[in-house]
Amino acid sequence: MGKRKTTKKKQASLYVLPIGVLLAIVPLIVHYHEFESGLEQFNWYAKEGTVGDVFLYYKSAMVTLLSAIMCALLLLRFKTDKGLFKPGRGFYPLLAYAALTALSTIVSPYRYFGFHGSWEMYETLWVILGYCIIAFYAYQCINSAEDISCLMKWITAGVAVMLIIGILQVCGHDIFLTGFGKMLITGKWGSEDQISLVFEKGRVFMTLYNPNYVASYFALMIPAEAALFINGKTLRSRILYGIMLAASLVCLLASGNRSGIAAFAVTGLFALALLCRQVLKAWKFVLPTVAAAVAVIAVFLAGNKLILEKFAMFFAPPAWEGNAISEIKTGEEDVAITYKGEVFHLSYSIDEGEYIWVGMYDGNGQEISSSLDKQNNLYTVNDSRFHGFTVKAGTLEGEVSLLVHADGLDWCFKKGEDGTYYYYNEFGRWDKIRRAPRVATEFLEGRFEERGTIWSKTLPMLKDSLILGTGADTYTVSYPQDDYVDKAYKGTGTQIDVKPHSFYLQVATQSGIPALIAVLAFYLWYFVQSIRLYRKAEFKDKKEIIGAGLLFATFTYMLTAILNDSTVAVAPIFWAMVGMGAAVNRMVMDT
Repeated sequence: MGKRKTTKKKQASLYVLPIGVLLAIVPLIVHYHEFESGLEQFNWYAKEGTVGDVFLYYKSAMVTLLSAIMCALLLLRFKTDKGLFKPGRGFYPLLAYAALTALSTIVSPYRYFGFHGSWEMYETLWVILGYCIIAFYAYQCINSAEDISCLMKWITAGVAVMLIIGILQVCGHDIFLTGFGKMLITGKWGSEDQISLVFEKGRVFMTLYNPNYVASYFALMIPAEAALFINGKTLRSRILYGIMLAASLVCLLASGNRSGIAAFAVTGLFALALLCRQVLKAWKFVLPTVAAAVAVIAVFLAGNKLILEKFAMFFAPPAWEGNAISEIKTGEEDVAITYKGEVFHLSYSIDEGEYIWVGMYDGNGQEISSSLDKQNNLYTVNDSRFHGFTVKAGTLEGEVSLLVHADGLDWCFKKGEDGTYYYYNEFGRWDKIRRAPRVATEFLEGRFEERGTIWSKTLPMLKDSLILGTGADTYTVSYPQDDYVDKAYKGTGTQIDVKPHSFYLQVATQSGIPALIAVLAFYLWYFVQSIRLYRKAEFKDKKEIIGAGLLFATFTYMLTAILNDSTVAVAPIFWAMVGMGAAVNRMVMDT
């Protein structure tokens, strides 16, 4: 009787567990946190600095914790078995990015926000360093097909839960308005707290805080699901991933984000160019898949015009001819209002009898004609160059001030204790008005859902980031929030811009232009390596299919990043996938 041959199924390494938690659980974390923002020190912000967060703060805390655990495990592995460490020379640019971000934060005058986090972002220095650790950890600790399979199961589980939440939102049943959802947010079952929808009914944001981040999330997940669909060995698995792909596409469309759709169109062309030989071979499989995707899009658009309306706005943005009031200077001697190219100078003085004398002069120092209603102390300007201007002298909060009505807008000014003039903003605080430097206003102003306006003001900030940036999570306090003229015309007097709406501008302004170059160099290393591997691959091996899926996932994310910021809700997945992709590439090359 011969010996019975036995085989032992290999198990995934326990080292992949932190990556699995990062991929599946971190994006789902939702809980309310209240804290002091630290922004109340700035006059362009409200006097009260207490803010609340539901979707990002605890994600940030978990990413920091997991990256610390990963760092400890890397040190343990290096100490116990140095031979398992891979060279990883391609990660040198990532090390440079980490070092430049750390240095930028340490020397920043706003370092508090870099270490503690900024409202609505929470991408602290620790989180950004964590991203770098996550990518390197994934590269070092993923060493087998079993590791990959384990992480794909984590991804599948995480996406499945996300899709349930997303599809419910598509149907108008937001989980966060239910008793269970309120319990997740407040930690108390049966909470009576009133929670309302931030976005319109039927729009998808899942647990990612903002619909824009839904595009970034599915940029990573749809290619990963497609790889799993192609790799499916059974009819049941293919049906499962087919349903998930269709649901993912619906959620992406219902987010209303155009950048994600445009990014997938570019990725589709890239995939066709890279894999044309394999696509032609598998045309019987590819055509039905594309037809199914087109059908899902057509059915969705037939009942929902959100995407079509947004694309119409994209191609036909509102014309911008400039504001009638182009600038207001709150200077040492007076207030200077530039209206249609003419300058209106305004000042006041108080005599011994406490009578308020108002002076109005043009750019040549000539007195501007006006009529005075003594009963109301209201001056009506008679000069045709400043048609509709009125000035009312009075008091505000017990202080002498001038209320100016110009171009249909109201402006209130006073002399400060330093003898210079100040503007009374919509937060009820006296501040200087600053005209933000801008570039390419004719091309950018009002475009890309106001992203262009923000870019126009952000690009001039780069002159201060030639070596180092302002520090991690400091965009909010370095951006010109006191451009009150622009805010007045847009009706956004209390709005605070906390992000540049572009990952690349975000890195360049906060970490410095050299840091951005380092990030691009790191991704380019991975991207070129992947193209060389998969342009001639036969895709008979699971690792090649997953590797190509990770390439297309990260590439699509980098495209959406042109219009979307890095966010702690999605960015950890991107960095993990780049590390995973590099690890899979190494295994494919070693095969």
